[in-house]
Amino acid sequence: MLGIQGVTLNSVELFKKGSFFKAIITRVEPTLEAAFVDFGAERQGFLPLKNIEGYDKELHKEGSFLIVSIEMPEDGQKGAAVKAHKTVPNGITVHELELSYQEKKSTISTAIFFASAIILFGAIVYMNT
Repeated sequence: MLGIQGVTLNSVELFKKGSFFKAIITRVEPTLEAAFVDFGAERQGFLPLKNIEGYDKELHKEGSFLIVSIEMPEDGQKGAAVKAHKTVPNGITVHELELSYQEKKSTISTAIFFASAIILFGAIVYMNT
């Protein structure tokens, strides 16, 4: 069960056709002419580049955020097929689920970098004393 703003839903109710989500592009695959997006579902969504309104190679790259809607829900081993939108119709809720693995991975990488820098700085100071 997932909780969103005081409402409890199961994944079937939440990840249905027409639902909107804030998503992050995790990978662009030029050979497939598609991107993979993480929007909080169990599997990443499949987003054909032609389904990104106003697609721009410079703007729509790994780490970019989009608003997506589910065109076809997850099915077995396949993630949902999604479409990206510039705007959201009035009265539509855009779900924003907790941080994904990719965002957490980026945060962890940053923490490791700073920890390494502090250790290196300490070693240099120690060697110079």
